[in-house]
Amino acid sequence: MTTTSATTSTGPKGFRWLYLILGIVLFVFGVGIIRHPVASYFGLAMYFSIIIIVIGISEIMNAFAGGNSRHWGWGLFIGLLDLVIGFVLLIHPIIAEDILPYIVGFILMFKSIDYIAESLQMSSLRIRGWGWIFIAGIITLFFSFMIVFYPLFGVFNIIIWTGLSFIFAGISSFVYAFVGRG
Repeated sequence: MTTTSATTSTGPKGFRWLYLILGIVLFVFGVGIIRHPVASYFGLAMYFSIIIIVIGISEIMNAFAGGNSRHWGWGLFIGLLDLVIGFVLLIHPIIAEDILPYIVGFILMFKSIDYIAESLQMSSLRIRGWGWIFIAGIITLFFSFMIVFYPLFGVFNIIIWTGLSFIFAGISSFVYAFVGRG
């Protein structure tokens, strides 16, 4: 009888250096985002503009793929609208910068309402842990209102949280490069 040992590995040892480089790059970008907030905010506004364009293209492709569907026209309209909005925001970056907190705020608002609704459904089904999701939904709802009604608060948080996300993703990738070494 042979036994095999389960080891945690990031793949072949020759590729660990990629995770190491990725970790360093992400960490440096995260620090750069926090140290250069104006340029970072502009970059994030352009990123969201491009994402809206990509969403529009995918909606249009989805509409044509489901051409025999009852609602394909609506999907096509939404895709074209997203495409136009994305290009307008890309061409006019000042508008993109102005509305970015509102985009993020409303996304968080809808997500928080979803959390609250899910937690209440979990409560009615007597699923443990529903209270944590409810509290997270309430806190997220509070911050979404802060972002929407106080856009400067939103700008500050978008920069800080994005920078911290890059920093922690970099640390995670760096650590991942060394996992399983023995």
